[in-house]
Amino acid sequence: MYKRKIAFLLATTLALMIMLSGCGKKPPAAEEYVTPVETVTATVSDLSHNLDATGEVIASQEADIAPKVSGRVSSVNVAVGDRVSKGQVLLSLESSEPRSSVAQSEASVGIARVNVLKARQALDDAQQNYDRINALYQGQAVSKAQFEEAQSALNNCRYGLQLAEEQQRQSEAALASARDSLGNYTVTSPISGQVALVNVHSGEIAGPQATAVTVVATDTVKVKVNVSENAINYVKPGAKVSVSIDVLGKTVTGTVASVGPRSDSSTRAFPVEIRLDNKQGDIKPGMVASLKLPAGVSKGAVSVPADAVIERDGAYYLFVVENGVAREKQVKTGIITDQLAEIKEGLGAGQTVIVSGNRLVADGQKIKVVNKSGGGKSK
Repeated sequence: MYKRKIAFLLATTLALMIMLSGCGKKPPAAEEYVTPVETVTATVSDLSHNLDATGEVIASQEADIAPKVSGRVSSVNVAVGDRVSKGQVLLSLESSEPRSSVAQSEASVGIARVNVLKARQALDDAQQNYDRINALYQGQAVSKAQFEEAQSALNNCRYGLQLAEEQQRQSEAALASARDSLGNYTVTSPISGQVALVNVHSGEIAGPQATAVTVVATDTVKVKVNVSENAINYVKPGAKVSVSIDVLGKTVTGTVASVGPRSDSSTRAFPVEIRLDNKQGDIKPGMVASLKLPAGVSKGAVSVPADAVIERDGAYYLFVVENGVAREKQVKTGIITDQLAEIKEGLGAGQTVIVSGNRLVADGQKIKVVNKSGGGKSK
């Protein structure tokens, strides 16, 4: 019994010694994770830039037309989709009252013209009488009183003709005003184009407060885009632009029609309009267009793929590889397209730049280059 207790104590002590010796050993250290990245080498070249942009097709001209006066619509002469010419009648309002005013004014003009004819005849008669009396007066055949009477009659006839002519002009002015008023009851198109909207029907009341008909000129259309301030100086009026109308599956060549001189206060972008020929009429206002704006040439530019550049709070950064670690650099960019970024300051040619995985690393972090290629290609 005593021997068995001794053996148990020895076994227990040995087990404790083995356990204690095991607790003193350190576990193997975990392998440090190294982020895999892809890199490129920054190169120097002359870059021809095309700026990719998306814009909306708008009509070259658009007229929202409303009557100048209020009245009941008597006829609507056009429908949506109709082609109209400048000056063509679109709709008419009931106009019995202004027509009556025109008729009265025409009668007044007629009376005034007759009065002018009468005044001229009276003047001719007075002139003949004056000439006869004057001859007799010079021969002392009539008295001075008779001569003065003939002279006064001649002057009165002159004044009478002048008054009649003024009354005729007044009547003609009233007639012109009445005709202008009558013209306000006929609504015409100020431009040639297509009817895009008809907002009235016969029998309804129409007036200056609401658009009755909209006409758009679509033989040529425009694409309006916004261009950033770092690219606007490269965009010149008259430049040719490749424009794709996605919904139609067609690409046409447009011309830069205008470059806005001032940026939008909220977006800091400048408005640019590109004019497109649209004789076939298949390009409709409201369609979306994708285009490539010629954005100049950067001579001897350091360039990298656009994906290498990270924007934060209006500043631009990228990561370069130095001694196996990522180093963050703030850079000043030039033109940035969907493929290339021009680096004006902060990076030199030949430096290795992280282009993939750059958003997964931090400054000073170890990296593993898994694929390395040359610099960005000219676009």
